Amino acid sequence: WSAKQTEDFKSKNPWLGSKNKKLGCLVCSSVNSIGIDKEQGVSLSREWMNFEIQVSGQGSRTTSLSVLRNKVRKHALSKAHTQAVKVAEQQKEAAIENAVETMTESYMKETEAVFRTAYHLAKKNRPFSDHESLIELQELNGVKMASILHSRYSATQIIQHVASEMQSKIISSIIASSSKLAVLIDEASSLSHKAVMTVSIKASIQEESPEFIFLELVELENQRADGIVQALLTCLTNAGFTEEWLHENWVTFVSDGASVMLGKKSGVATRLTSRFPKLFVWHCMNHRLELAVSDAVDEVNSVNHFKTFIQKLYSLYSVSNKNERELVNAAAEVGSQLLRIGRILDVRWVASSFRTVRAVWTSLGALVQHFKNMYRGLLDRVQSPEFICDLGLMYDTLHELSLLSQELQSRSITLLRAEPLLKRSIRVIQSFKESPGEKYSEALEAKQTGEYRSIALKTNAKLKSINPGQFLQSLVNNLEKRLSFEDETIMDLSILDQSKWPSKPSIRHGEEQVKRLCKRFNLCTDQALNGMRDLLEEPSSEPKDLKPLMNCMKTFLVSTAECERNFSLMNNISSDKRAVLLISNLMMININGPPTSKFDPRKYRRTWLKSHRAASSVRSTQCSVKAPAESKFVWNIL
Repeated sequence: WSAKQTEDFKSKNPWLGSKNKKLGCLVCSSVNSIGIDKEQGVSLSREWMNFEIQVSGQGSRTTSLSVLRNKVRKHALSKAHTQAVKVAEQQKEAAIENAVETMTESYMKETEAVFRTAYHLAKKNRPFSDHESLIELQELNGVKMASILHSRYSATQIIQHVASEMQSKIISSIIASSSKLAVLIDEASSLSHKAVMTVSIKASIQEESPEFIFLELVELENQRADGIVQALLTCLTNAGFTEEWLHENWVTFVSDGASVMLGKKSGVATRLTSRFPKLFVWHCMNHRLELAVSDAVDEVNSVNHFKTFIQKLYSLYSVSNKNERELVNAAAEVGSQLLRIGRILDVRWVASSFRTVRAVWTSLGALVQHFKNMYRGLLDRVQSPEFICDLGLMYDTLHELSLLSQELQSRSITLLRAEPLLKRSIRVIQSFKESPGEKYSEALEAKQTGEYRSIALKTNAKLKSINPGQFLQSLVNNLEKRLSFEDETIMDLSILDQSKWPSKPSIRHGEEQVKRLCKRFNLCTDQALNGMRDLLEEPSSEPKDLKPLMNCMKTFLVSTAECERNFSLMNNISSDKRAVLLISNLMMININGPPTSKFDPRKYRRTWLKSHRAASSVRSTQCSVKAPAESKFVWNIL
C-alpha cells in the first residue's frame, strides 16, 4: 500500500496497526483476553494480536492486496474481535468494576471460597492436586463451591494471580512513600539442581518500622558476577523499581562473603556501587562469625583433632541404621539421654556446631556403653580426661557463640544492637581464660577425681588436649578482626544510640553525623536536625521528625539469615515438577501473605475477573465429582 492507501484503511478501520511491515489488531492486542464475556469456542486470534498478518509471496500484487483486504474484513466482522471491542470500551468506562459490584453476593462468595481454598494450599505447602479434593470435601459439607476453577491448573493460576497482586501492592506502597530500601541476596541450588538466587528486601510499609519482604526466587543463567547483577537489577525493575527511584532510595546491599559477591575488582557489590555510588555494602555478620571461628580452628591444631573425631562419630551413626539402633539400646541400658549427633565446625552456622557438641556431652554415657561392646579405640578416647576437658571447653565456647549467632539472626536486630552484643560475647570468651565456664569446670573436676557420671576416666597419652588460653585468645583476636564496626557510616549511625551520649550532651550533639547521613541517603536535613534536637531535649520521646532517619537506620541489615530461611522454605516446597516461577509465587504468599483466616479474596477477585472467569460462570465446561476408579462391596456397610 501507498501512504495514502494506508491512511485511508486506518480511517475506516481504526483498530488496524502495523509492526515490522506486518498488520495486527490494536484492540485485540491491548485487551489480550475476552475475560468473563468469552463464549465457548470463541478466542482471540494470536496472529492478529502479535502483528503477524502479511501478504504471501505468491501471486500478483493486486491478488495479494485483495487477499489482505479480505483478511481485514473477516477479522473486523469476527465474533472475537467484536467482543474485544466491547471489552475495550468497558475497560475505558470501568464497566467491569461496576459489573462486579452488581453481581449477586452468592455468585461472588463462591469465587471467594475457591480463592480461599487455593490460598490455603499455598500457605500450608500442600500440593495443588489437593485443590480438587478439598473443594469436593467442602461441597460434601454443604458449602457452595460453584462449578468451575476446581482443577489444579486453576489453583496454579489463582496462586500466580494472588502472588503477582501481592507483590504489586507491596512495591507500590514502598515506592509511593519513598521508603529506604535494603536488598539482601544469596544463591544456592534447588532440588532440581538449578542455580537460583533468593532476593529479599527490607523497607518501611506505611511509615512503620521496616520489615523483611520476600521479593522473588530468580533462576540464574550463570553464576558469574555480571550474571548475578543483571538478574538482580532485572528482578528489581520487573517488580516496579525504576533506576531513578533506586538512586534515591536504595541504601544498603547485604550478601555473604563469597568472592563473586564481595570481590574488590569485579564482584557483585563492586559492580553495584559503580552504578549506585551511595550504596552501603555489608558482609553478613553470621558468615563473618563462621570465618572467625574457622580461622581460630586453623591456628590451633588440637582443635582440628577434636573436630575430626566428632566427624567420625557423625559418620558412624549417620550412615548406619544398625549403629544408630545399637546406640539407642545402649542409652536405654544406662538410662542416658540421647541427642542426634551432627556435623561440627563445617559450612553450617555455629549454632549447629553447638548442638552437636551438646549432643555428645548429653549422650556420653550411651556412647561409652556402645563403644565397650564394639569400638575399643573410640572407647579409649571418649573416656579419657583429655577428651572430656576438650568437650567441656568447646561446649562453653560454642554455647556463647551460638547465643550471639542466634541474636544476629533475629529479624529485629539492628547494627546499633549488634555491636554491643558482639563486644559482650568477646568479653565473656575472654573471661573463660581466668574463670572457666560451667561445663569446663565440671570436666576439670572430673579429671581430678578420675570419674565423670559413673564413667571411669583413663588418661590417653596419644591425645593432645586443646590449650584453653591459646584457643580462646585466637578466637578473640579473629572475632575482633573479622567483625569490625569501624566504617564511617556505622559510626555516624551510632549517634542515634543514647547509651553512647555524654552525660550532658550539647543541643547540637551529633549535628555533623546527622548531616552526613542525610546527604548520603537523600533525607531532609532540616527535618532530621529538628528531630535530633527534640530527642536531645526529651530522650524518652520519639520525635516524628526523626522517624525517617530512624527507619533508615533500622533498614540496615546485620545478616542474610532471612535468605537462609527462604531457602529452607524453598526446599520444603520444591519438587522436580515445580518450576522456579511457581515456587517463587508460593514463597511470596507463604512468607508475605496473611494467615488464611485474615486473607480477603475480595481484594483479588476484581483483577482476576478482568482476564478470567468467575467460579459460577455458565459459559465454561462444568466440573463434576469423579467416580472412584474401583468399587468395593465392603463400602456398603461402612
